[in-house]
Amino acid sequence: MTKISKILAKKVNPVSGKSEVLLRLRHGHNIALRAKTHLFISPKFFVGQRDGQDAPGEIVVKSRIPTPEIIQAKEVRNKIDDMCRLIEDLICSEKPNNITLDWLQNQVDRFIYGDSSSNVAEAPKVKSFFNHFDDYLALSQFSESRRKHFLVLYRALQRYSLFKKFEITFETFNSIILVDFESFLRNEHTFFMEEKKPSEKNNKQSTGALVPTKQYEAIFKQFPECRTPKPRGDNYVKGLLTILRTFIIWANKTGKTQNNPFKDRQIQECVYGTPIFITDEERNIIYETDFSYNKRLEQQRDIFIFQCLVGCRISDLYSFRHSNIITEKTSKGYRKCINYIPRKTKEGNPVTVSVPLNVLALEILKKYEYLRAEELAGNRDSEGEIKKPIKEKQKSSIADGPIFPFIAQQHYNEYIKEIFKACGITRIVSVINPTTGKIEQKSIADVASSHLARRTFIGNLYNKVQDPNLVGSLSGHKEGSRAFARYRTINIDIKADLIDKM
Repeated sequence: MTKISKILAKKVNPVSGKSEVLLRLRHGHNIALRAKTHLFISPKFFVGQRDGQDAPGEIVVKSRIPTPEIIQAKEVRNKIDDMCRLIEDLICSEKPNNITLDWLQNQVDRFIYGDSSSNVAEAPKVKSFFNHFDDYLALSQFSESRRKHFLVLYRALQRYSLFKKFEITFETFNSIILVDFESFLRNEHTFFMEEKKPSEKNNKQSTGALVPTKQYEAIFKQFPECRTPKPRGDNYVKGLLTILRTFIIWANKTGKTQNNPFKDRQIQECVYGTPIFITDEERNIIYETDFSYNKRLEQQRDIFIFQCLVGCRISDLYSFRHSNIITEKTSKGYRKCINYIPRKTKEGNPVTVSVPLNVLALEILKKYEYLRAEELAGNRDSEGEIKKPIKEKQKSSIADGPIFPFIAQQHYNEYIKEIFKACGITRIVSVINPTTGKIEQKSIADVASSHLARRTFIGNLYNKVQDPNLVGSLSGHKEGSRAFARYRTINIDIKADLIDKM
């Protein structure tokens, strides 16, 4: 009798927070083997017979909301189920003496990577371009934000294939198709029209939401986006093509194909304008403005100022908890710092960023110290927990709530704009329209967002020290980052001093 069970490795990847799924094979009375699947999943989706123990279990995904995390978990579950069925079929025709640890691992590797050196029989169905894309997403240790970008590309490719009535394969995806797909990305918004509805006051039709044209309706319904496609900017299209190239390179390296349409076509560099940020004086005006009449506005103002003082991206800011604040010893004594691994760069070579907190940052944190206790809800003092038996490993009793009362990121950006207008910071700045690429003049209050806080931190520091590596150690930029080249042209004080010396 053959039994294949699933086990979740105890080791958790510190970058993705996922663990590898292992297979345990029992065949007859004498054969007991274990193999790595090279597939990773969040422990919350793995239900074992004994929590915290090396016990067989199942991958359970109950949520129906198609978030990137849920989609990836279902992909891993389905792939492992197919793998187990294939191995069970192969064992029936295999001699017991041949069923060894190497044999089992070879079957798994063959299933995942398609290793032609393995003796596994050919799969009955040849994998398609999108099957390989599914494998790539399941095997890669992406952050959730990066996975979202890949899924946007995945759905766009599916819609393009249906719209052109053309099956995408590695062999047919040449440079001509690549150019046509780029054109599709730039023009997809033209496949939508304004839905006209009769007005409540009169019988005349009024303009409504954008809906797909009749020709495109079924296609978009099959592979929809959470937002109706708008004109895509040049940088956005280049970003999608860049991650498509990443997938093609993976397919080349793993032997899926020898074709690479990007060999004959280069992706142009993205074009960015001069970074816009506020001065230290403007930052202080915002912090000193009285927002006591609106508690929510005051809270989001504090969060924005704190972000200006630590320079993190919004994805990192929203992950900060009290455990990120540590005390480090310096030559001048002990200093509180906020430590974190930037999500955008931690997939390759994770480096911990440590930013010392100044007096203003500590003052803001103190106002929200009460949030530290949020994690204490449901601890060992609760009635339900007291009845449970004590295990060897207990959760930490240290309260580790979020450092601020965070709201949805979109609302946070809306509040920032409102804060700027309330503080009278509305000077005119020149910005590049992301869609047209043309320079426009706008109020800084209209373009203010969470990323302006990061640019404020970087720009003001860079103007003081002019050392990209030093500033990069505080902002999370990798050494030699070209992003700092944009900050070399913005200090008007330096320009004025040079002119005065003529």
